Amino acid sequence: MTTLQKTVMIQATPAEIDAVALAGERLPEWYAGIQEAISDGVYPEVGGVIEAVYKAAGISFKIKIISLELDRGHSIKLKMDGMITGTNEWVYTPLAGGTEVTATLDYEMPGGGLGQMVNKLVVEKMNAENLEKSLNNLKRVVESGG
Repeated sequence: MTTLQKTVMIQATPAEIDAVALAGERLPEWYAGIQEAISDGVYPEVGGVIEAVYKAAGISFKIKIISLELDRGHSIKLKMDGMITGTNEWVYTPLAGGTEVTATLDYEMPGGGLGQMVNKLVVEKMNAENLEKSLNNLKRVVESGG
């Protein structure tokens, strides 16, 4: 299992962040790599699903994003199912001047030892960069009144 964690400060309230971050169809606007996202109408409520297309290293593949836990204005935990499986958790910490958002991605690469080697050589770096880009994109969209 690989764990990546990134944090960004957003000059907005948790509710303003939720308005963008929890709108499933808006994921392509800010989540790096997501090209398409279709919500089942239940998402972000627990059990809700987003069918998404994720592009990484020039390859597009389908993933399911399933809401496992939701505490509006505080946190959401999501399960990813597809080529890469794992969880993605977003936690908000209100601070003076805004909200600190911490994203933690725990995932497992398929393919046993070969998959782990590819992960260490390519995928882990790309996922870390995409997580950081996603947080910065979310910051930009929310702070611009998105």
